[in-house]
Amino acid sequence: MKLVEAFKNPVTRPRALILTGSILTFALLFVTVAVGATTSYWFCAEVCHKVQDDTIASYQNSTHSKVSCVACHMPAGANPVTFLLHKAHALGELPPTVANTYHLPLNKHSEIAMDANKFPSSMCLQCHSSIRADRTSEGIIMDHPVHIDEWNIACTVCHNRIAHREEGIEMTLFDPATGELSARHSDFMKMAGCFRCHRVHGDGQSVSTPYLSAGGECSICHTASHDLIPADHKVGNFAVSHGEAAFAENDRVLTTLASEHTCFDSKVISKGAPSPEALAVKGVPCVESLNRCYNCHALNFCADCHGVVPAHRTVACNKAYLLNGSLGKLGK
Repeated sequence: MKLVEAFKNPVTRPRALILTGSILTFALLFVTVAVGATTSYWFCAEVCHKVQDDTIASYQNSTHSKVSCVACHMPAGANPVTFLLHKAHALGELPPTVANTYHLPLNKHSEIAMDANKFPSSMCLQCHSSIRADRTSEGIIMDHPVHIDEWNIACTVCHNRIAHREEGIEMTLFDPATGELSARHSDFMKMAGCFRCHRVHGDGQSVSTPYLSAGGECSICHTASHDLIPADHKVGNFAVSHGEAAFAENDRVLTTLASEHTCFDSKVISKGAPSPEALAVKGVPCVESLNRCYNCHALNFCADCHGVVPAHRTVACNKAYLLNGSLGKLGK
């Protein structure tokens, strides 16, 4: 009330105007400096995300290490209001960070990368606009325009770790809840990431996506110069040990399905009418729930070679075959 009276009084009005203008100017300068400081790499790495040391290390290990954090983590062409709203929203992450109630790894199944509302292709295309004309990478036959323009696949659905490359770094953080060393994220640029959508016919794993099956032909995706033999097939006497490796993969899938109940559907389909990008990944399973052996081999591969699946493993193998890809759970 005193401020209002000061504006009404001709004697005190000039002083009130000067005081109000000074306060507003100081507030504007403070917000400008604060927004600039809190969007710097130094603040992201040393202050705000110190709890994410592994995330910072993987960023420094990536091809995007010279790109500012906000270039990818803020909408393309964002205005000052968007920046302020982002800062306000980020404050919600402070309590669990201080109280050590978070779980590692953060963003365990790359749900953010799968969410086209948080990472639309426009984020990447503001720099990589030429990708629409790029149809093939080294050793890989890949039609980017089809995926982006016809199938509405957001870039990060495949390139989820492009700016946070964990391969080659040492994980250092431990999950406060379990005390275990943080696990690494799955890299969707590995072959298993492609097979979330492009399953092999007859592999026994159901995925309710509208995309083409790989059909089991290597030449559909790989050039003639590409080495088609996986690295782990060249280690030791794989001709003898491959059976145990296959059993171990079956067991890994069963363990994953028993402990994980994560489905992307609930995370990518926003309220209201879902976007084409959200619908494009509806039903895509978590890569951890898929048996990697079936990336190349159809269901009958073992039997065709051995004549029969070893009896004591038949039950476990059949359970893995009943995988429901759209929910990431065992079929009933």
